[in-house]
Amino acid sequence: MSGKRRILLADANEEFCLLMHEMIESTGEFVLVAHTDSGREALDLARRLRPDVLITDAALPDLSGFDLLDGVKGMVPAVAMVTGHCSREILLEVIRRELYLFLPKPFREDALLTLLRRACGQGVEQRSTERWEADVSRMLHDVGVPAHMKGYPYVRRAILMVAEEPELAHALTKELYPALARQFATTPGCVERAIRSAVDAAWLRGDPETQRKYFTMDRPSNGSFIAALAECLRLCENTVVA
Repeated sequence: MSGKRRILLADANEEFCLLMHEMIESTGEFVLVAHTDSGREALDLARRLRPDVLITDAALPDLSGFDLLDGVKGMVPAVAMVTGHCSREILLEVIRRELYLFLPKPFREDALLTLLRRACGQGVEQRSTERWEADVSRMLHDVGVPAHMKGYPYVRRAILMVAEEPELAHALTKELYPALARQFATTPGCVERAIRSAVDAAWLRGDPETQRKYFTMDRPSNGSFIAALAECLRLCENTVVA
C-alpha cells in the first residue's frame, strides 16, 4: 500500500461500492482503505484512518453528503461527491459551495481517475480549478444570469469544459450538449434550450455596460456566450501565471 493515495468511500449502494473498489484498485495509484453506507461511521473512519480523499454520495441514510463534507473539514485533505442524486437543489448546493470535485453517476472509469488525480493534485497540467469555479460564478453574476434558473448549472459547467478543451466550442451539438446531458441526466435538446433561456434572461435583466466588457455582440448565441466567458477564464489564468 506504500506510495498509494488512500481513499475512503461513503455510499449506500453496495454494488456501486464493489464497482468503485475494483476501479480504484485497478489504477495502481490508489487504494480503497474503507467504505461505509453511514455518514456518521464515515466521520469516525475519517478521524481514525486519515485518508487522502473522501468520496461521498449526496444522500446517505443517516447524514447528508454535504453534512459529512462539513464534518471532515480539517481531517481530510480532499473531498469529492460522486452521486446519482442530481436534483436541481443538489446541483445548486454544489455550485453554492463551489465543490469542484463533483461527478454525476453513471460515469466512465477515466472520469473517476481524473477526479482522483485532481483531488490528489496529480494532474499533468493541473489548473487552478477552484479559482476557475469562483471566476465563472462571478462572471455569470456580472452578466446577469439568474442562479436559480434551470440553465445556470448547464452553462456554468459548459464554460468550464470549453475553458479546458477550447475545441468543444465548435462542436456544441455533436459533443458539448451530449456530454452535459450525460452529466445532468437529461437530453441534449433540454440542455440547449435551458442555456438559451439563461442567456436570454441575462439580456433582459443584466447591465448592458457590464455585458459589453465580455461580449462584442448584442445577445450572443449559446456558443458565443460560452466561448467568450471560457476565453476570459484562460486570459485570467495566463495573466496570473505571467
